[in-house]
Amino acid sequence: MTSKAQPEQSASKKRRERERQEMRTRLLDAARIIASEEGWNAVTIRRIAGRLEYSAPILYQHFSSKEELLVELMMVGFAELAERLRLAAEGLPEGRLVAMAEAYWAFAFAAPELYQAMNGMDGVPFGTAETPREAKNAFRIFRIALQGIAEGRGAELADPPGAVDTIWAFLHGCVSLAMAGRIAGGKERSRTLMLTALEPMFTAQLRD
Repeated sequence: MTSKAQPEQSASKKRRERERQEMRTRLLDAARIIASEEGWNAVTIRRIAGRLEYSAPILYQHFSSKEELLVELMMVGFAELAERLRLAAEGLPEGRLVAMAEAYWAFAFAAPELYQAMNGMDGVPFGTAETPREAKNAFRIFRIALQGIAEGRGAELADPPGAVDTIWAFLHGCVSLAMAGRIAGGKERSRTLMLTALEPMFTAQLRD
């Protein structure tokens, strides 16, 4: 009797956890839709509840505040970006730098509302006590790839953390300005300028 009850309880617990994760995913998706339509300032727990036709108290069982929801979105975004960078870094060595830059660019413009949430843009509150594990993983993948490119050229990064910060900041700056329409010629010219300047910027990070 007891042995039969335990598997049933375990299955019930797994089902509840699966349903909980599914609900959280629905909440995050609804937040992104609202943000893509009206900006992040329009995103509130009540707005999300209304879109999903739930009462706000039910949603507060999953996220206690908008800030908690944004932190969750940030982790989701960095996990996806890390995977894209990892795949790009598996390409041929001679094209790896450009491939990673293009992967970063493609990610940002495939889901601009998510990118904004990850980077504190469009009025999104940003900053946590600790850098999320997913963000650290993305930076780690980026650093390892840059070091591999340098080694393939018979060189090394003079300052690996500094190189990561510099190249990452450069890519983010290009994306942010393009999103804001601040570069003449629009999105495609912005991308071309980014890729053209990428190699000299990376070379400046090397020492023989």
